[in-house]
Amino acid sequence: MCSLGEPFINESKISLVAEIIAKLDLKRDMYLDTRFFPPINVDRELQLGYFAAMVAIDHRTSTPLGVFEGYVHGEFFHGADLLYRLGMLIFESDPEFFSSDRLSRLGYENAKKLLVFENKILWDFHVRTFLLRDLGQKTLELYSSFKKLFNVSRVTEFVDRLRFFRAYEDPVAKKAYLLAKFLDGRKLIQFHDKENFEVAVDNHLSRLAIRLGIISFSDYSHIERQLEVPRDYDISLRLTIREAWKKVSEMSGVDPFTLDDFLWNFGRRICRQNSPRCANCPFDGVCLARSVGRYWLEHRHILTWYY
Repeated sequence: MCSLGEPFINESKISLVAEIIAKLDLKRDMYLDTRFFPPINVDRELQLGYFAAMVAIDHRTSTPLGVFEGYVHGEFFHGADLLYRLGMLIFESDPEFFSSDRLSRLGYENAKKLLVFENKILWDFHVRTFLLRDLGQKTLELYSSFKKLFNVSRVTEFVDRLRFFRAYEDPVAKKAYLLAKFLDGRKLIQFHDKENFEVAVDNHLSRLAIRLGIISFSDYSHIERQLEVPRDYDISLRLTIREAWKKVSEMSGVDPFTLDDFLWNFGRRICRQNSPRCANCPFDGVCLARSVGRYWLEHRHILTWYY
């Protein structure tokens, strides 16, 4: 029988990691790449609708059943990059697709424009269609528009409002903080409580936390054997990971949204699941995984729309 080792925060590792991050001179992204995001001069309501809809379905794109990737206009995209690229192709030709009214009436045929590419279909196509419809319907019923939904000045209120939407019900609020990060970076919302920012905990941030050792386990066997953990354990673990990264943020002086951008890109390009590029890693001298020669993957929890 496999034991689910309880996670705990490693303060000494956090201090070492934070010291390195403080020296990286990280800059905040404003999300201006029009391959993935709308131009900044388009109608604010449609920008808000685009980001709210895309983040609502921005969760796992690859499972043991297959991966979501392909070429668009000669350029290769994988996973979330392909999803957002398809979103922008729709936005360029039909931006009203992302209005609350259109989302509230979204059917499977129209959803295919976003969730099916060539002969590849996202593994939970029907669930993502439902999440988009739920977003549109509740926005109309409760607020009448995305502008009114996001008429807030505190990220705490922002997250609380979003919990009513099925796409954003995750107790760890990965998607809510991801959306807040996008809207803050684009200056579509100006939050006055930046002390309440959090990282958006996904697979990459979990893997990095485990490998660097800012969280540790009393027993690593469930990580090493890659046995799928229950939902409650997944939530508890990601909350611990979020707390650990918040401590890194506070000690490094790098705000959680800037830190989140760095960690997500770092996890995809350097500290990858397979064949991590340790020669290009600024943390090689403090990394727990490198010191013990065990490059753990993140904990295994597959079928979720939370992250």
